[in-house]
Amino acid sequence: MKKTLLIAVAAIMTAMSMNAQKIQVVDNNGHGIPFVHILTEDGNIIGNTNIDGVLDDVKGAEKVLATHVAYKPQAVRVSSLNNGRITLEDVDYDIEEIVVKPKPYIYVETYYRAYAFINDSLRFYQAGIFPNALDLKNKKKEKGSQLNCMGDFYPATGVGITWGARVMEFNAGEIRLTTNAIDKIKDIYHLTVKDEAPDRQSFHTATEKIGTLVRNGGQTIFTIDAGKAQMYSNEVEGKNKLLEKRQEKHYDYQYTETYNCDEEGSFNAEDFVMYSHQWQWDGGKGRYKLIIETYGIDRDYMDKNEWKDKKKELKKEYKSHMSLDLLESIATSHNIPALAPSLRSAIEGLNKKK
Repeated sequence: MKKTLLIAVAAIMTAMSMNAQKIQVVDNNGHGIPFVHILTEDGNIIGNTNIDGVLDDVKGAEKVLATHVAYKPQAVRVSSLNNGRITLEDVDYDIEEIVVKPKPYIYVETYYRAYAFINDSLRFYQAGIFPNALDLKNKKKEKGSQLNCMGDFYPATGVGITWGARVMEFNAGEIRLTTNAIDKIKDIYHLTVKDEAPDRQSFHTATEKIGTLVRNGGQTIFTIDAGKAQMYSNEVEGKNKLLEKRQEKHYDYQYTETYNCDEEGSFNAEDFVMYSHQWQWDGGKGRYKLIIETYGIDRDYMDKNEWKDKKKELKKEYKSHMSLDLLESIATSHNIPALAPSLRSAIEGLNKKK
């Protein structure tokens, strides 16, 4: 009887294994792309790829859509894939080179999108244009108008006000005073770095790989499981209470950024291209998810008066509200990936409630 039962269980497990369809999403050089969203045809998420670009099972979906902020989305029929591989092309973001150099301010204009979900239900969406600058002389960041993002965020989600402030902060774009951000991340989180290829590095805790840096042509794409990095740092530094709190809430944080760079991988503040932050945690109302995407769409060198005029110009042009059609047209004109149809529909539903 026991032998018959074991044989039956083994047969079931084998059948399940055979039915599971594993895929791997890679770039043009064959490197796995971490944290790609794999969606059904109607926009429901099946799962995300792991740090090597692998999703173990598409759960019976015949067609899937692979989307990532740094690559062009691609819809494929699963049965047509060669060894389960999907190859995504880089997004060619439409940012013109700066011709006139330099003036006291580096100007970077960004397009941002911020979302908040509770139990996969969209509760908040904000998008717009955000002007910000770096005062080189005084080494100081300056920002333009946020267009009342914080006021909408808290009542819509019930999430702590500090998260609303975080939305405001990150929408400005990653305009930096220094170019050694990767070294800072390595040191802050006690990570080790390994050279996997001339154009590729990986970041590791003591037990696993949690991040990659890929130099692709004139760009650097950096991706890290920042939640694991933070919790590993908590463990190394003995911050047990913070570690336990994050573990209790099943905290997850994924981060991707792209910069234009030279052959050595160096970049300047004006070379910002895009980034994406995705947080998840268990809260009082269920599972919370906060996503912030920011894309560089314009850059320039300015003096102080030109910077002041630019802030006023943008505030007057866009005022306090931008229609979804206008936002989507701006995204399209700069090759920013479009919203998934199901997400756009959810946003339209939110707008009707206002």
